Amino acid sequence: MSNSKKVTPDDLKYKDRGIVKWLGMMLSDHSEALKKESQDSRKREVKAKAEMTDTEISNILFQSFTYHYPVRIQANILKNGYYYQDLKCKVSGYADNRIYLQLKDGRSVNCMIEEIRNAEIMRVEEWYEGE
Repeated sequence: MSNSKKVTPDDLKYKDRGIVKWLGMMLSDHSEALKKESQDSRKREVKAKAEMTDTEISNILFQSFTYHYPVRIQANILKNGYYYQDLKCKVSGYADNRIYLQLKDGRSVNCMIEEIRNAEIMRVEEWYEGE
């Protein structure tokens, strides 16, 4: 199934030069935008990592919580046959069967251990590098 997106001249930052038939003028810009969107989509096609046991995941998350290590988590959820991008976070707590995570951008989220497919400790330097 293909996702379609409506693109207007304003979306492409097309500068109107007073030409009535602007659609023909912006065709190359539109084609370039579609090509970039296709490339971005391929970058999001994440392959499955090895599925870990709850005990293995718990050990990684415990280390993250205890030593403030950043972790990379792959959710056990598929979208269009692919997994979501890994979640870069730190474990900030655990309560009522929920694991509380602090994301790189400062937001907080929570999940259950059953929703995690794979977890790994990140290099500390990678946490502070740009996306």
